[in-house]
Amino acid sequence: MDSVKSRIEEIQKDMDASYNELRSLALRLAGAACADDNEEISLIAPTLRTAFISARDNFNSIKSRKLQMDELRARLSEGEESLSRLQKEKNSTERKLRELEVLIGAVAFAQADSPSCDPEVEKALSPFTSYSRSLYEETQKKGPVAFAAKVRLALYQKNQGSVFSQCFSTLRDKNLLFHLSGEKAGEYLETYSSLSSSYSLLCQDVESRKHRLSASQMETSGSDEIRKDYAHFENEMKEAGTSYGLYLFDNGYKWINQNTGEEYLNIVERMLELNNHIESCRSEIDRQKEYSAISDFLSMIDFNNRKISDLREEIRTINGQIARIEDENRSIRRKIANVKERLK
Repeated sequence: MDSVKSRIEEIQKDMDASYNELRSLALRLAGAACADDNEEISLIAPTLRTAFISARDNFNSIKSRKLQMDELRARLSEGEESLSRLQKEKNSTERKLRELEVLIGAVAFAQADSPSCDPEVEKALSPFTSYSRSLYEETQKKGPVAFAAKVRLALYQKNQGSVFSQCFSTLRDKNLLFHLSGEKAGEYLETYSSLSSSYSLLCQDVESRKHRLSASQMETSGSDEIRKDYAHFENEMKEAGTSYGLYLFDNGYKWINQNTGEEYLNIVERMLELNNHIESCRSEIDRQKEYSAISDFLSMIDFNNRKISDLREEIRTINGQIARIEDENRSIRRKIANVKERLK
């Protein structure tokens, strides 16, 4: 039974593949017929021909719109990838700037605490240096004051990155960065200036690309609807073309002659092969179903035979029980006769 079922499924799959190819060739036949100026063919099923041409024109129109939309979406995707790369570059540059700000702030802090420091820089950073010195001086004292000062100094040093960043911001806001002296300060400031220019350009570029992407996203906002229309009109075109092509195939005797082109003949010949194969598959499936029915009937007979065997066994058992009961009755009758005999 399982083998028959598997065989039917195998044949059905083969038949479905042949049927799909047959419909595909019917569509090709319809396309060839509409591309040909052969008047004899054009007079075959004019209504089906017109329906196919109309459906094909509708499909070609939406196909053109879909291609344009696909190109827009491809450019949008490229733009998004480009923006992502640019955003990463901007973030990386920003991190480098923040690191440089800390380094420049550290240099400034060190200079502000030296005798040769620029007076304006010293004055601007005095809140930071004074606080640091006062903490250090308190640590030199004795008792609880010194202990508390050491704890505060440790916490202050732990957050020195933030302090140096504030030193940088203070000097930048007061336009005192280039008052810093020393080769290291000059090197850091030069790098910072170059990176700041690059960062500014990156920010502008990122914003510009965001605006362009936003405009592109507006242009592609109807892409889902176009995809739905594309699928709808493609299906309509295929159905109309397949119907027209199958009609031409079924009525080939009306238009195929000695002047028929090789393309038509090749398509129709293959369709005939597929059609015959499909019919052969159908016949084979019917035969397999008959075999399956015979197998089912045989199974039913086998089941009934088992039931008969079981019933016969039950009958034998019941007959044995009946015989024993009858023997018991005969024994009882003999006892009754003996009792009567004694009563005489």
